[in-house]
Amino acid sequence: MNKKKLIVVGSTGVIGKKVVDLLGEDYQIIEVNRSSGDYKLDMKDAISVDEMFKRIGKFEALISTSGFGRWASMDEMSIQDYHYGLQSKLMGQVNLVLIGRKYAHSGTTFVLTSGLLAQHPMPGSTSLSMINAGIEAFVRAAALEMGDKRVNVVSPSFAKETMEMMGIDSSTGIPAIEFAKLYKQAIEDGKSGIVYSKIKE
Repeated sequence: MNKKKLIVVGSTGVIGKKVVDLLGEDYQIIEVNRSSGDYKLDMKDAISVDEMFKRIGKFEALISTSGFGRWASMDEMSIQDYHYGLQSKLMGQVNLVLIGRKYAHSGTTFVLTSGLLAQHPMPGSTSLSMINAGIEAFVRAAALEMGDKRVNVVSPSFAKETMEMMGIDSSTGIPAIEFAKLYKQAIEDGKSGIVYSKIKE
């Protein structure tokens, strides 16, 4: 039996690598990144996104762990910094859904990434908090119009591995594999419009 085709955008990141490791046996993984993988993509560019989907053809699942936003105080942030984050992490992921659904099989699930800062802002997080909350709002609303397809979002907190790379105390971090399990659940449990998070309110 042929494996279902799973597109992983951001497969070389801390969480993306664990997603590939966890799901690689059960799915045909197509790795997509800015500068490596099976396909190279700037997801801010809608034309490039469309071309990628044309080349890949029909697929059954997509996970995005990609997108950038700046962490800095409002005094340090420029208007351009805000626009870049909105175009990258927010609209980049929106592009994957709006364009990708035209090429997806019936029953395909899209899983995007937001983050802890949507509900738990911190000094320096104005851009990322806004972006993450926007992604979650988009997913909840888009789920109402996806027809025979689904869309969900995973909201990770700080991965232990990321904290270690940054040289900060990682004792409160969660291993990235635990977030990878959330992406697997978001694909396979048949729901839509759900925010999956390890954070207990």
